[in-house]
Amino acid sequence: MRMSSSVASTLKTLWLAGVCFLLSVAHGQNNVNVRVMAANLNGNTQSYQPFALRILQGLKPDVVAIQEFNYTSTNGLGVNTPAAFREMLDTAFGTSFVYFRESGSYNIPNGIISRYPILNSGSWTGSAPDRGYAWAQIQLPGTNTLYIVSVHLLTKDAPTRSTEATALKNLIQSNFPTNAWVVLAGDFNTDTRTESTTMTTCDSYLSDNPIPVDDLGNSDTSINRNHPHDYVMPSFNLTNLETATVFPTHIYSNGLVFDSRVYSNLNDFAPAQSADSGLAQHMAVMKDFSIPAGPATNPPAILTQPQGQTNAVGATISFSVAASGSGTLNYQWLFNGTNISGATANPLVLANVQLTSSGNYSVTITNIIGSVTSSNALLTVTNAPPAISIPPQSQNILAGQTAVFGVTASGTLPLNFQWLLGGTNIFGATTNPFVLTNVQATNAGNYSVVITNVAGSVTSSVATLALLFTNPVVFAQWNFNSVPPDGSTTTGTTTPAIGSGTAALIGGATATFATGDATFDPAGSTDNSGWNTTTYPTQGTANKSRGAQFAVSTAGKQNISVSWSSQASNTGSKYGRLQYTTNGTDFVDFPAAFTNGTAFTVKTNSLAGIPGVSDNPSFAIRFVAEFESTAIGTTNGNYVAAGTTYGTSGTMRYDMVSFSGTAILAGMPAVLGAPVIAGGQVGFTISGSAGVNYVVQTATNLGAASWIPIYTNVAPFSFSDTNQTGRQKFYRAVSQ
Repeated sequence: MRMSSSVASTLKTLWLAGVCFLLSVAHGQNNVNVRVMAANLNGNTQSYQPFALRILQGLKPDVVAIQEFNYTSTNGLGVNTPAAFREMLDTAFGTSFVYFRESGSYNIPNGIISRYPILNSGSWTGSAPDRGYAWAQIQLPGTNTLYIVSVHLLTKDAPTRSTEATALKNLIQSNFPTNAWVVLAGDFNTDTRTESTTMTTCDSYLSDNPIPVDDLGNSDTSINRNHPHDYVMPSFNLTNLETATVFPTHIYSNGLVFDSRVYSNLNDFAPAQSADSGLAQHMAVMKDFSIPAGPATNPPAILTQPQGQTNAVGATISFSVAASGSGTLNYQWLFNGTNISGATANPLVLANVQLTSSGNYSVTITNIIGSVTSSNALLTVTNAPPAISIPPQSQNILAGQTAVFGVTASGTLPLNFQWLLGGTNIFGATTNPFVLTNVQATNAGNYSVVITNVAGSVTSSVATLALLFTNPVVFAQWNFNSVPPDGSTTTGTTTPAIGSGTAALIGGATATFATGDATFDPAGSTDNSGWNTTTYPTQGTANKSRGAQFAVSTAGKQNISVSWSSQASNTGSKYGRLQYTTNGTDFVDFPAAFTNGTAFTVKTNSLAGIPGVSDNPSFAIRFVAEFESTAIGTTNGNYVAAGTTYGTSGTMRYDMVSFSGTAILAGMPAVLGAPVIAGGQVGFTISGSAGVNYVVQTATNLGAASWIPIYTNVAPFSFSDTNQTGRQKFYRAVSQ
């Protein structure tokens, strides 16, 4: 038995002989830790096997709602005989455990297994002909009684499960005492935790929170870990007794979904083995409860009632109650007389209240002796105008990057946003946050936002966006994948996926589509195509004359770089050359050849230092097959195969052909601050594009030929000039 007591809210764990004893003392009241499990752990045989027994041994539950409760003795004691079940319990749990199993014609019955005495038990008829709803009344330590129902809902469809859930609620509420401790557990076969109306019905009188998870944070319990099939759902008066599920080196604050496959070390759960959960139909699910073990005599009594209050929309409010009574007090808050799902804590905290939150709030407090309900506390929620707590922030970014302006605001919803640049509305900029992609010089300036709702409006302070310098961005790219995706690598397109341009075959080469680079191409392998070129020249002829050509405009861009992924077939050319043109006609070799293997590799050639490549609408490149002698300087004037022997049907395959560069930016017009004249000097500030050079010029008249440069600096900066002659002077600043 795991026993617990609390000293100054500190848990001390003592592990003896593989059994966990939690020792605590709370107001002189001993507590007992009770672990309740839902277990549909058999395999496809619908009979419990050694792997399932090992899981049960390792997890050490006190009470189990078990499904498909069949067992064949390994010692010749028969199938589903009392002696066989005794053997199963002795092996998986211990000689002191008892059980109830549905009888009759059910071939996959439900059942209850318990460390503690079963006072009463039975089965309710359900929708399925092969099992019912098994229930048991269990005498827990002290004077506490637990009513548990073991269920296995139908897999047929959600409406059928909804009907079963409604029937179960009526059966539980009509057959068990008011304020009884109740747990509904087992295999619900639900597709989601919000399945309507199965879970809505259950959540109206039972609690699904907190939701147990495994070591990876996954709460799904199907064998494929993609559906929430299994649950342990206590009544509301049990939720405040929930406690962490503790093992020697693992603590699960929400309870545990056990999947042996996610552990590299199963010492905590011996003798369970790594593959065991993979053999079961479902994962085991458990929650622990710390219950008072001794007698209690005082029912709940309210000392201080919850108080009414008035708050604005969006506020966080709190209702609390002070109460006394024996043992653990359990709280269930109500809104206009109806239970609030999951509201079992004191105080009740409501975040972001809305107008619909207005109404009467009360709380029912229970312990093992009785219950009491508080008076109503009226919450009145009013409209609130927008208020900004965190304004948008200034930022300096590189050209081509993304700028994000956000604001944190409160007030009655909905809040409406309109962003401004330089005090002028930006068309379509009505979201929060406001995102600017591929920022350029024209985007620099002062940003603000006006927030409105039914109660008013507020304007934020100004946030400045300053452009520093450009960074490379991909402005054209071919990935050759079908648009829309068609699931085939043998179809594709030569239309660029990013930007614009044309792809063509030259010199008589032909091409088909085949599997592309699954590592470099984000499409992966499902729909990833590459351009598979072939029909290359016969051995020793037409060097660097056949291949693939890509034409793109580099207008407005500089620092051009080309990257691609390529491979050759065994008989394809090992060597290739990137050639480029700056006039659209004459192609020049890039200084170094590239080498193909029989698997994709990524290559990059930078053309940043080559005259005429930047800012050129007539730019194009080619990939062509090349003799070894011109590629790496040997005496072999032939094509060399990437694998075996070169042939004209060999292929050179390309993927992710990408062109990148930086924007060629001109500075924004300079902005001159108001002049200040003092001490025989005149001064002012110069701003515009941050990081851009500006030249301050002066003249005695406004003639175009009169301006003389006198100072150069990087914006923003301050400038001053001596002006003692009394002559008229004009000043201006221009980007360099």
